[in-house]
Amino acid sequence: MKNWLIVLLTFVSFGSFAQPENATTEVVNGKKYYVHIVQDGNTLYGIHNLYNVSVEEIIKQNPGTEKGVVEGQKLLIPVQLKTVIHEVASKETLYGIAKKYGVTTDVIIQANPGVENGIKVGQKLTIPGVEPTFVSKTQTFSTETTTTVTKDSTTSAAPKYIVSFSDTIINHVVLDHETLYSISKRFMVPVEDLQKLNGLKSTKIKPGDTIKIPVKKEKVEKVKVREIERIQIKRVDSTLLFPKQNTYKIALLLPFFLDKGEGSSESLTNLATEYYMGAQLAVDSLEKLGLEAQFYVFDTKNDTNSIKKILAKPEFQGMDLVFGPLFPDKVDVVARWCKENKARMVCPVSVNTNVLKGNQVVYSAVASDVTLTSGLATYVLKNHATDQVILIKSSSDKDLAMYESFRNTFNTTTFTGTRPKLTEATVENFTTFMKKGVKVILVFPTNEKALALKFMNNLNGVSSKFNTDNIFVFGTKEWVNYDAIKPQYKNKFHYTFASPSDLNYKYDQTEKLHLKYRSKYNADMTKMAVQGFDVTYYFCSNLLLDKKNNNMVMNEYEMKQRTTDSGYENVNSFILRQSDYEIVNLEQE
Repeated sequence: MKNWLIVLLTFVSFGSFAQPENATTEVVNGKKYYVHIVQDGNTLYGIHNLYNVSVEEIIKQNPGTEKGVVEGQKLLIPVQLKTVIHEVASKETLYGIAKKYGVTTDVIIQANPGVENGIKVGQKLTIPGVEPTFVSKTQTFSTETTTTVTKDSTTSAAPKYIVSFSDTIINHVVLDHETLYSISKRFMVPVEDLQKLNGLKSTKIKPGDTIKIPVKKEKVEKVKVREIERIQIKRVDSTLLFPKQNTYKIALLLPFFLDKGEGSSESLTNLATEYYMGAQLAVDSLEKLGLEAQFYVFDTKNDTNSIKKILAKPEFQGMDLVFGPLFPDKVDVVARWCKENKARMVCPVSVNTNVLKGNQVVYSAVASDVTLTSGLATYVLKNHATDQVILIKSSSDKDLAMYESFRNTFNTTTFTGTRPKLTEATVENFTTFMKKGVKVILVFPTNEKALALKFMNNLNGVSSKFNTDNIFVFGTKEWVNYDAIKPQYKNKFHYTFASPSDLNYKYDQTEKLHLKYRSKYNADMTKMAVQGFDVTYYFCSNLLLDKKNNNMVMNEYEMKQRTTDSGYENVNSFILRQSDYEIVNLEQE
């Protein structure tokens, strides 16, 4: 007999379903959630009633809520799928029924074998996987849950908490701006219940009235479980500051290819050399600040095996701070070594943020594309709240995370006043949503060159119908390098993007560093050289000298943890725009 079985339990219920009104949704790890922003007066009990989700599940998805919720807190509430029994009406089609319930025809066919050959009036169909949004108050439905039965257990995993509720009445004095409806929403109590408890024949109330409000106060207690094995948890210092030392060991991992060989590349060698030259300038400045350190420079040859050999070298033991590797696909092996050996690691280029998960010693110096897109959304929300904002969805799965990042930031960031509407469209139909006589903000977060080109060509095709002074295209930083997109299009439609850096040789800081670079190397300073300077100077001065210096040349640093056990990512972004065929910083204007 198998050691485990998966048993599907179906609970049938009739009647109305408590459903949030116009709730924003978010997809996390492939699962859909409602996004609930806690308002003053909300309780776990009220939220559990509103979404028809158990308190245990809310706590599971939002650790810390067992201690209560606070105003402004963002909660993820799992969307509970239903199985609906649908009776076929006259002239209905399988496609129409699937669309009605937000599922595919394949889902219906799989649950109702034979319907692919046709359906009849009066026939009852089982529709699984239906979101609450598509369930009406009169439909019959069942909740889909899965329980795992193991060899040692006959039930699902035991709950972590015992939740109990106690009834209480509070007296609320009506404020100037409040109505019975707003009080109802705030405290999550139906208007009818408020009227009944307070003997109100209508919904009219006035400021200064005292309203009795029935609330449920939850008591959440942790379930006591039998201790099986004592687990030793090693806590890593989560601050940016090292314990003070007299001297430090610092490693720089770069692909120089000094002995040429397989995989060698002159362009990679040049990049590594330029980065090193900038880093060396930073070291000169750091020594003047009092940094006592031994710097070790290693040739990684951009090869994982070479990196492993470097990590095994005797001189690498006791390393305090590691910069590199220079390319993201070689980062994981160094990150694991640093975690095991309690050394700090700085990634000087953009990396997959998965490397930060569960590893507090890693610092990503460059904001990811998803983080940059979030910064773009914040800028649009702040500066274009009165304009028409259209978000265009890419057909490429690679761009989905950026699309979701913009939408979630735009829809959930704290905003004073009426939140502007976000219109969602595709490359094929976005022009049909554009309005005349207003500023139109077109946001297309894609790194696919072909899609970006198609979008710009489609826009140019209808531009004669609009005042192009009112059309603003927000793309990604990659478009700067897409020569296929005509420069006049980028200029015409005010191409704007979020960038992790802003290199402008006219800035005072850039001019000063350029003079030092020319004096030392008799060469012109490149962007990679500036990156080497900024990254080395910032992290050494902040981590080792406790000097909070953020006066960099082309970077600004705002290091944040995504979770309490993760590494740090630079979440700063610059909003840049092509204007008169030059790239300008909108925040410097």
